[in-house]
Order: sequence, then C-alpha cells, then structure tokens
Amino acid sequence: MYQVIARKYRPQSFAELIGQEHVRTTLENAIAQKRIAHGYIFSGQRGTGKTTVARILARCLNCIEGPTTKPCGKCASCLEVTAGNTVDVIEIDAASNRGINEMRELRENVRYRPARDRYKIFIVDEAHQITNEAFNALLKTLEEPPEWVVFVLCTTEVHKIPTTIASRCQQFSFRSVDFAEVVERMEWICKQEGIEADPEVLSVLAQMGEGSVRDSLSALDQAIACCGVKLNAQEVRGLLGMFSLDSLSEVTQALAAQDSRRMLDLVMELERNGRNLQHFCRELARYFRNLLVAKVAGPNTRLIAASGPEQERLAEIAAGYSEEDLTRYLQLTLDLFKDLQFSLQPRLHLEIGLLRLIQAGKLLPIEEALANLGSQGGGPAPSKPPQPRKPVPPAPATSHQPPA
Repeated sequence: MYQVIARKYRPQSFAELIGQEHVRTTLENAIAQKRIAHGYIFSGQRGTGKTTVARILARCLNCIEGPTTKPCGKCASCLEVTAGNTVDVIEIDAASNRGINEMRELRENVRYRPARDRYKIFIVDEAHQITNEAFNALLKTLEEPPEWVVFVLCTTEVHKIPTTIASRCQQFSFRSVDFAEVVERMEWICKQEGIEADPEVLSVLAQMGEGSVRDSLSALDQAIACCGVKLNAQEVRGLLGMFSLDSLSEVTQALAAQDSRRMLDLVMELERNGRNLQHFCRELARYFRNLLVAKVAGPNTRLIAASGPEQERLAEIAAGYSEEDLTRYLQLTLDLFKDLQFSLQPRLHLEIGLLRLIQAGKLLPIEEALANLGSQGGGPAPSKPPQPRKPVPPAPATSHQPPA
C-alpha cells in the first residue's frame, strides 16, 4: 500500500530533524543529564515537527539502550513507536477526545505502570481543544504524576492552553522551517524517489508550504501524481494555483507605463481563466513585499523565500521604484486583499484596487508638492510653516488668490 512522502520520510531521530535546533539541543541535553520533565508543551505552526519530536522523544526514553539521544531503531519499543501501535505510548486526538469523561479515563490510566517500557508517554495532539473542565480534571495529575509518566501536549494555539496547565510544563515554541532547509530536504527526497526536479520547481513547492515541511511535502506528492517523474515548474504552478513571477510582473510593468487599460485586461484574463482573484491578490501582496525587501536588502538574502535567479530578477524590478512607492503599493494591496475577503463583487474590487495603484504612482511627495506650490507663487517655498492666526500675504506678481 502506498505511503505518502510526508509519512515515509518522517524523521525517526534528532539527527534527521531539520530546523528546531533550540528544541533538539535542549531535549538532547535533558536526556543525557537524566533531567526528564513530566510535562512538555510543543507549540507552533502546523507541519513544523511537533508530533514528530514527541515520537522521537518517546523512542529516546523507551529504547532498550536508553534513555539515549540516539535510539537504536531496532528494538521492539522503537519499531512499535514508529508503527504507532505501542502499548506504552498513547497518542490522543484532543479534537475528538476533549471532554471531562475522556480526561477522567486518562487519569485512571496514569495510575498503572507501563506494560513493558520504561515510561508511559501520553502525546496529546490539538491540546488547545480540550475543554476547561477537562483541563481542571487533569490539573492535579499533570502537576504530580507518577514517576513513570510523561505528558507531551502539542498545539498550534498555545494561548488557549490555561496558564495553570502551562505553568506545570516545559514549553517549546517550534519555528517555521527556513526556506533553504525545506528546499534541501525536498531535493534529497527527490533523489531517493528518482524524481527530476530543478531548483525552480523545488522553490515553488517550498513557497507553497510557507515554512511548513509537511505542506511542502504534500504539495510534492501532488506534483508527482500530476507530472510523473519529471516535474515542470509551469505545470506545478498551475496545479497548485500559484502565479509565476512573469504574471505578477505584468502589474509592475503596467505601473511603470501608467497603463490603466492593461490593468483591466489583466483582471479580465484572470477571470476568463477561472483564477481565484483573492488568491491572486495575496500573491501580489507577497510580490510587492519581496520587491521591497529586495530594494532594502539587495539580492541573495534569506529574507526572501525564492531561488537565486528569482531574487536577482526581483532586485532588477525593484531598482525601478523607490522604497516609498513599494511601501505604498504593498499597503494598498493588503487593504485590497482584506476587502476581497468580504466582497460580493471581487472583480470590481480588484479592478478598482489595481487602478488605485496606478493613481498612487502619480502622487508626489509632500516636500515636492510644497516646493512646487512655492515656485508657482513667484518665490521659493517657505522654510517654516506660517504661524497660526497670522494672515498670509498675497503672492507677488500674480492675480490668483492663495488657497484658503
């Protein structure tokens, strides 16, 4: 039976884990020093390794050679944790077991020693969905459990965990995985699977994950199912509903030419091809953000999740705009994206939003506008604003009255 890539290549030891060095180092030191806590909270974005690290921790603690930071992977405990059918490592889905009765059952289970292994480990996924009453029922057990019990609570919304629970556990915040590390991991997996994928394809898949390794690997699985053993960047973008740099650069080309008609034609093409207008606006906001970062930091920076050639292209485009213009375009696009989420006429909103970008490009800085105003009055612009409640003298050599 086929096993998806995200499960097939799931890390089985700390050495295989990518990113999360702060978590790995702390847990390895705790195991080496025999300072095992009775409760842990793993929090962070989806797909960054929370449940994976919980399982690795279980293997380290219950390995026949353990507690060890390098589980053997051959003993019955290691093999059963990998397969997910060990008796002494209990995984609980809190989304469907969130009530007080389930927590009372868990509390009763805690009283009994492990059937075979060194520790009885409870891994609770989506822990933030447990009700307050259920947390209160677990409170005393979590504070003073038997010496053979370890709790690991995994959550994407740590702020929903009661402080009375959080204060009794060690907390680890999982960060989004670096773009380059995700690309490197997928490149290795493609070699193992015999898949041809150039850096552009891997860059698209890593961008799709937005720091989540699981999301990127799921997109890779989907791309392989669509394209076979040779992945094409254009086909992968179409499959995932992403927009290429060329299609997004049409907006900046229209801005440079101050071409309102081209903006309207772009929206018409998007709707004719059945593209999601809200998704296009989100990608456009990310595009302007990358242009701004490229303008500030230059090419080849870790601040932009893109391949080297794409970063150089972004830097070339950004060179034609000022930081002020790019900041203004980004803010307008973010406002447009917010409006599109509740719009009953998304095409109309997108057309108006893109035309606003054209108009925003014609705006003058306030300093330049004041200088022009002063030069039109027959003299240089005043170096200081006029004092309040004093009449402004009429401009010499002109019949026009100054603006009120």
